[in-house]
Amino acid sequence: MKPVRRWRHSVNIREQRAEIRFGAIYKGALQATRPLGIVLAVAACFASPLGATEGGGSSYAPGVNTVWSGMMPPPGLYGYVYLSNYNAAHTLDQHGDDKSGIENFNLHVQAASIRVDLVYPRAKFLGADVESRIALPYIKGNVEFNAMTPRGPLYRSGRASGFGDLTLSPLLLGWHGTSLHQIAGLDIFAPTGDYDKSRLFNPSRHYWSVGPWYAFTVFAGDRWEFNGKAIYLFNFRNDATDYTSGQELNLDYDAAYNINRTWQLGVSGYVYRQITNDKQGGGIAPVDGNKGQVLSIGPFVKFQGGKTWGVVVKWQHETFVRNRSRGDRIWLQAAAKF
Repeated sequence: MKPVRRWRHSVNIREQRAEIRFGAIYKGALQATRPLGIVLAVAACFASPLGATEGGGSSYAPGVNTVWSGMMPPPGLYGYVYLSNYNAAHTLDQHGDDKSGIENFNLHVQAASIRVDLVYPRAKFLGADVESRIALPYIKGNVEFNAMTPRGPLYRSGRASGFGDLTLSPLLLGWHGTSLHQIAGLDIFAPTGDYDKSRLFNPSRHYWSVGPWYAFTVFAGDRWEFNGKAIYLFNFRNDATDYTSGQELNLDYDAAYNINRTWQLGVSGYVYRQITNDKQGGGIAPVDGNKGQVLSIGPFVKFQGGKTWGVVVKWQHETFVRNRSRGDRIWLQAAAKF
């Protein structure tokens, strides 16, 4: 399947923050690794250059934090690698139909992200463990389509590769219970990546975003577990285009069954909804404020190779799409303790 780029697109793919569970048991359950905060979005976030928010993308990579979303690992230094491949053959309007005037649409994005987490030893705040993260993706993508004009179809295309935007999570707080584990924090997306406003596709969003978030992990008996991470994004103005993308709400989720200590199967995905209208030049963007939405779901498998490393493979299919590209995303996520 064809990958599309950047944490969601623009075409910006963002740090695919995919999560991976490392390990073993922390206070009676796993000691493994915790998901990523924005983790690197590694890319997994991709989307169309022709829909919701500017370029139809987002600073956050939806669907990345589905494994052990609310489980902060024991003190130490952890590394994560996120690889994602996104391909979309449709870009949809506010009614969920193919956009008029556009034919033979194709968006392909690939992303590779690295995230480093530090859980501080002997640090406590409000009864919680304390963690910091930093993540950076490298994104490669291309988009092409025929724009229908009175004189016939006009072929347009764009491609680019380069580093995406840096994600900083300076302070995360993690609480642990018998069956419920929780993390609360703030992700800051800095416009440090490669960007050119004349291109159809860009690895960077070229604007600041700030996202407070909350995540949980629930262990239901010895076999079942449920994870979720909700993030609310506040986007600032792109000074190169005078465009301000609307506020966004995203929920990553999974439901998993542990076959044994090594293998886990389940379903994962995300629910995305743009809450406020896009704005440009002081006015609301045309077409219903360009507000996007999407629901994705698909199977995943996790392999826990030991107490200090693990691998996850996920497929997420998008549906109920509005003002965005509709496609499929494949993730390969790995985590290890240094």
